[in-house]
Amino acid sequence: MIKLIATDLDNTLLDARGTIPESTAALLRQAGEQGVRTAVATGRCYPSALAAARAIGAQTPIICYNGSLIRQGDTGETLARHLIGPEDILPLSDYCHREGLYLQLYGPDDALVIEEMCDGARLDPDLPVAGFREVGDFRRCADLQPTPKMLIVEQPEQVSARLKDLGARFPRLSFSQSQPWLIEVMPLGADKGRALERLASLLGLDRSQVMALGDNTNDLPMIRWAGCGVAVGNSAEALKAEADYVCAAQRSLGVEEALRKFVL
Repeated sequence: MIKLIATDLDNTLLDARGTIPESTAALLRQAGEQGVRTAVATGRCYPSALAAARAIGAQTPIICYNGSLIRQGDTGETLARHLIGPEDILPLSDYCHREGLYLQLYGPDDALVIEEMCDGARLDPDLPVAGFREVGDFRRCADLQPTPKMLIVEQPEQVSARLKDLGARFPRLSFSQSQPWLIEVMPLGADKGRALERLASLLGLDRSQVMALGDNTNDLPMIRWAGCGVAVGNSAEALKAEADYVCAAQRSLGVEEALRKFVL
């Protein structure tokens, strides 16, 4: 019996307009009334994820930054945290400068840390919620702070090759794709699967009691770990290939489909 639902946000729980339909939120609240917890598992920062979590319920745990940070939704208490230090930020920043790639970090206050405002920063859905701080060239920043995640913007047709190159050059970091043009950079060992395993352990749950829903390759670790891994209809083919169930419906309607089939 499913006791914990972990769902990605963008292109999964959120509809094409970037909102949670009331019908989807109502089903998750109904599951909650039956003793089934819901956790948000997203690449977004905590303030951005919190807005979505509140639509589901005040006690919704939040896995953010693709698993680098786990917080309790109602109190903000940090349950687990992994950070990338300056010793890894600086070489990647140098690489991105050479390759002409946009790179951004996230600060201790969850704000975007950028060299300067540009189109790359404007692509991030966290920007309106978390705000930003301009620090100039990362390589010359005197007080560069550890970060839970970095983000690289690349041309969609180049992402696959770029991921391979980054993985070979920076073995101390973990890379995944969250949007056609976005590469997420996390500390090695931090991903949604390990974070979900940690959260389930804190809740006293076995993986057989967990359902995970996602749409892209950054969701693969939690889809693999959960007892019931679900790919919504608009998912990347790589995710569909490893999911236990592929929804006919897309995005939030796919979440509703999975809820009715496996939970309610």
